[in-house]
Amino acid sequence: MEMAGEADHSERGAGRVASQPVTRKRLSTIAGTIDIVLGTFSAVWITLILLVQDSVFGELPAFVLIVELAVVAMALFAVAGGVFALRRKHWGLALAGAVVLLLPSALLGAAAIVLTIMARDEFEPRPA
Repeated sequence: MEMAGEADHSERGAGRVASQPVTRKRLSTIAGTIDIVLGTFSAVWITLILLVQDSVFGELPAFVLIVELAVVAMALFAVAGGVFALRRKHWGLALAGAVVLLLPSALLGAAAIVLTIMARDEFEPRPA
């Protein structure tokens, strides 16, 4: 009877050890997915606003156009950061992409930052 319990215990221990790398890789995957989804949504949303506002409001000041284009550029940078997070390369750029997400969504941007920081060990080390 004890032998069966010991075998059970060792199997459970092996299961925990085997699941740790999978859990660790999930952090960068979740962070990258947040970056890509929110960045894409933001870029598309701002682009639609940019296209519609000209016909609705008429000609707007150049400053408004510049700000909107800057937001689109930052959203695309967040998408690039998400791709780096999914590929687990260039941790600094993945983190910068997550930081940019604070603009469209403070909550999801903060989550992406925390997950990217926690996933630092998952990324390939920088060549010396």
